[in-house]
Amino acid sequence: MKRPTILITLGFLILSCSEEKLDELIVVASFLPVYLITENVVDNTEGVIVEMLLGSGDIHNYQLAPGDMLKLNNADLVIINGLGLESFLEDTLADLGGETEIVAASEGIEPLPYKFRSIHGEGGHGDWDPHVWVSPHTAVRMVENIRDALVEIDPVNAEAYRANARSFIGELEEIYRRMVEASAGWSNKTIITNHDAFGYLARDVGLEIAGVVMLTAGASPSAKEMLGLVEMIREAEAVALFIEPQYPEGPARSIAEEAGIGVYVLDPCTTGSTDAGYLLEVMERNLVNLEAALGG
Repeated sequence: MKRPTILITLGFLILSCSEEKLDELIVVASFLPVYLITENVVDNTEGVIVEMLLGSGDIHNYQLAPGDMLKLNNADLVIINGLGLESFLEDTLADLGGETEIVAASEGIEPLPYKFRSIHGEGGHGDWDPHVWVSPHTAVRMVENIRDALVEIDPVNAEAYRANARSFIGELEEIYRRMVEASAGWSNKTIITNHDAFGYLARDVGLEIAGVVMLTAGASPSAKEMLGLVEMIREAEAVALFIEPQYPEGPARSIAEEAGIGVYVLDPCTTGSTDAGYLLEVMERNLVNLEAALGG
């Protein structure tokens, strides 16, 4: 006689959990920069859960884990960077069908071709540079795209999303203004970067990237390539070489020492804190390091 009672109770619990899930909007962001921008637009809006797909690992060669599939299957909205960065997700997103909204945060941004691809052959994620979040100027468009996607799928909280986006855009525009202002005082703006991730930042603040240490992210240069970079640095009169905290710095430091230039850090913010303010912190540090390298 007790068995029906148990079944009824279990059925009630399942129904309750299902109803509770319906009250939540689950947003999955592909990796750290997209997650940070989304968090700023959501900003603790009640009933909205933001999850990051790539908890760790290098997005350049990432492979989906079973836990990632579960996140994607439970999502109401998936936000990716786009421009080929999440090529590992293409088949999976296609399988989600029309039940899950998928938005590319880079939509509408005029893409830059990889500057060194035609010289060095294959590399990167395709023909176009996807690192749009590195520049505060292009990051603004990402905020707008994410805001619009959230407003469309959750109109009840539209005003909150719009207000949060306005605030975050204001902060991005302010740091961009300061970058442009600082750049006006730099007499030599020719630099070397660790890999081809800073094209949008260079375009927007007037830098000239003469070469990169790693032709493919994570791949150390050969001895011949290192010697070629030393010659390139001298010919271009590059003033600084910028390493990234995500990769070993030994080869870059050897090149810089041989060429007689300083080594500084530019962070593309692909790893680090998940605190909502972290992207702005990284941009602030990048400005400080650019000023230290070029301002003197």
